[in-house]
Amino acid sequence: RGTGYDEKMVREMEGLEASGSTYVCTLCDATRAEAASNMVLHAITRSHSENLERYELWRTNPFGESAEELRDRVKGVSAKPFLETQPTLDALHCDIGNATEFYKIFQDEIGEMHLRHGEGSQRPAPSREERRRWRAALDKQLRNKLKLKPVMRMNGNYARRLMTEEAVEAVCELVHSEERRGALRELMALYLQMKPVWRSTWPARECPDQLCRYSFNSQRFAELLASVFHYRYDGKITNYLHKTLAHVPEIVERDGSIGAWASEGNESGNKLFRRFRKMNARQSKTFELEDVLKHHWLYTS
Repeated sequence: RGTGYDEKMVREMEGLEASGSTYVCTLCDATRAEAASNMVLHAITRSHSENLERYELWRTNPFGESAEELRDRVKGVSAKPFLETQPTLDALHCDIGNATEFYKIFQDEIGEMHLRHGEGSQRPAPSREERRRWRAALDKQLRNKLKLKPVMRMNGNYARRLMTEEAVEAVCELVHSEERRGALRELMALYLQMKPVWRSTWPARECPDQLCRYSFNSQRFAELLASVFHYRYDGKITNYLHKTLAHVPEIVERDGSIGAWASEGNESGNKLFRRFRKMNARQSKTFELEDVLKHHWLYTS
C-alpha cells in the first residue's frame, strides 16, 4: 500500500478542487455546511472511476448547465484524475489537522470567544492584536508547563504532545469559567478515546473497546462541537475533523486498519531529503540530485 497521501496530494491526483473547497471531503460528496450540520453520518461514496466519469461530465457539460449547476453536479471534480488512490485517511495528517484545530480552540477559549458569538452579544469581534495575545499566552503556558516550544507549522511531534490530558490541564489554568473547563476536558477525553482507533496498527486487536465505542464517542464529540463550541463550528468544519468523525469506522471495517499505513516514513524521508539537499549536495543543478541520492543511500544502508 502506498502511504503518505495527505489530503493535498489525494486531491491533486484525483482531480478534486483544493483543500479549501466547499466539497470538504475526498471520501464523500458532503459540502462544508452539510458536514458541519451532520458531523457523523456519512458514507464513503467517491471512487476513482466515479471521479473520471464526473470529469467527463465537467468537460463536456452534456446538459448545458451553468458553471454553478455543473460544479454541483460533479461535486468539485475539476481536473482529470490520473492516479488511483485508496479512499482512506492518513493517520499522521489526521493527527496534525486535528491538533491544529484544538490549538485554535484553546486560543479561542483563552479569549472567551463564546461570549462574543450569537445574536445578543455586545462584544465586538476580536482584533488581530487580541488574537495574537491569546496565542502568546497559550504558547507561554505550554512552554512553561509542558516544555513545548511553539512551532511555525504544526508537525507530528508537536501534535502528539498537544493532544494530551496534561496539555488540556495547562490550558484550563488560563480559562476562567468552570463549565468551559469541563467542556475542554471532555472534548480531549473523547478525542483520546477515539485516537487509538485510527492510530494503532491493528485496532480490533489493540483497542477493541475504543473501536466498539467509536461511533458513540464521535457522536458525543460532534454534539459538544455543535453546542458548546458552536461559535467555531457554525456551518463550517475542517476537512480532517469531518473525516475523523464520519469515516473512521467504515475504513477500519473495510481495511482493518488506518494507522498501519500512516505516513511517518515518508515524512522522515522528506526531512532527510531537505537536509541532504541543503547541507550535503553540491549547489549546482547538474550534481544536486546525484549527491542527494548518494547520501540518502549511504545514510540508510
